[in-house]
Amino acid sequence: MYPQGEKAETAWALTVLGYLAKLVLGILGLIVSVAWVAHIVIYLLIDPPLSPFLNEVFIKLDSVWGLLGTAAFAFFCFYLLLAVIAGAMMLGLRLVFITIHPMKWGATLMNSFLFNVGLILLCSISVIQFCATAFGYYAQATAAQEIFGHTLQSLRGIKYLYKYNVFQIAFVALAGLTLVYYAAFGWRRKKPSGRFQLSS
Repeated sequence: MYPQGEKAETAWALTVLGYLAKLVLGILGLIVSVAWVAHIVIYLLIDPPLSPFLNEVFIKLDSVWGLLGTAAFAFFCFYLLLAVIAGAMMLGLRLVFITIHPMKWGATLMNSFLFNVGLILLCSISVIQFCATAFGYYAQATAAQEIFGHTLQSLRGIKYLYKYNVFQIAFVALAGLTLVYYAAFGWRRKKPSGRFQLSS
């Protein structure tokens, strides 16, 4: 329904621009997600790697302008962190059929909020480690590569998880399961509750 009121044209223009922005950001997110999964398969899962892929892209961007490769590297890392945050906000702590710490708009308890903040902080270290591993060719001879690459992968007990790429396989498997889930059930939307909802 077309918005009513004094600033109806402005509200309508902002609504249309909002949908266009969601379309553009959705396409960009799809491209970055496919690039991430392709990079993991090409560079991390296949031994020896078929290609440095995104590492080589970052190095070539650095040769164009010194900060461009670093900005692209940061963009891919922040995109992965935003995906982790979105997943944590959507799931909370879901155990089979019940959610223990859900994040609901306007109805989140403080302990649930603090739990989810702690979960995101814990995940941010994992994202840093994952990015240091995934972009090891680009980040070689850096402190992050030394800490999260050589030191962490030689720890007794967990070095086999890195040796057999358990984390990368789990990442690709969960990405595939999420794709199947959203292809099957993603079209079911909740009834809109905003200012501009269609009258039934």
